[in-house]
Amino acid sequence: MTNTHVMAEKRPEISHAYAFISLAVFTWAIGLIIGRAVHQEIPPVGLSFWRWLLAALILSPFCLREIWQNIGVVKENLFYFFRQGIFMTGGGVLLYLALNYTTAINVSLVNSTQPALTVFCARLIVGDKINRFQFLGIVAAMTGVTIMVTRADISILMGLEFNIGDLITILATAVYAMYAVNIRKMPNDLGLFPSVFVILILGSIFLLPIYIWETVFIRPVPFSATFMVSAVTLAILVSILSLALWNKGNAIIGHNRASIFVNLFPVYSAILAFIFLGERVFLYHIIGAGFVCAGIFMVVRK
Repeated sequence: MTNTHVMAEKRPEISHAYAFISLAVFTWAIGLIIGRAVHQEIPPVGLSFWRWLLAALILSPFCLREIWQNIGVVKENLFYFFRQGIFMTGGGVLLYLALNYTTAINVSLVNSTQPALTVFCARLIVGDKINRFQFLGIVAAMTGVTIMVTRADISILMGLEFNIGDLITILATAVYAMYAVNIRKMPNDLGLFPSVFVILILGSIFLLPIYIWETVFIRPVPFSATFMVSAVTLAILVSILSLALWNKGNAIIGHNRASIFVNLFPVYSAILAFIFLGERVFLYHIIGAGFVCAGIFMVVRK
């Protein structure tokens, strides 16, 4: 088979990976909107614990048989799965916790640093490098995010006040970056959803003592209709669908190229606000989205 044929076969797979990653970020945007909407009613650790546990329960009928057949693979990679579970569930808890102390603008700005943090972690852990064009792409995408969340008003940027919530967001972003860098170490002998199931279970185990502490000393989860709808929606969209899409796409195109798509977050947020909330789209949205898309193109091109 010639190199041309190989490249032709790989192009659809890469295109699918970009679609997977883009859709994963879209579901994250929905998840953060839900988290922001219910943060006063539902404590952060409780919301995270139940959405991860519910996701595992939903997946269990479809995954337990394959996991049992490959139990040796799970045992051999138990530390890896547990570490990924900590990174994923821990990052989610930190992000929901940050929403109690900071604004959506600050979260969006800090989140835009995830591609740079992923590149930094990848350089330290696996020795990956990026070229100058990709570096400029990261800068362009971050610029686009800044334009959108500050409405192209320098006074808003200069007037931002950072607090403990922003530090928590930085930590959450770094934890997610660590998760992304380690995805390629996922064992190939176990299917996508069984791997996600193991990560969900181990992540839930990690959160359990923290959830108990929050329930006893802070406040318990109110098992209301709002909680049930939020937890089930987050379990299906964010904990199952987005995690599977992110893992699959990341495994194909790599952590550095995948992470730049995180900057689509405010673009999706603006679109959702326009469709469901009737909010207007302004010129700064279009300019910012243009910078983000240009940055993504610069990072993913060969």
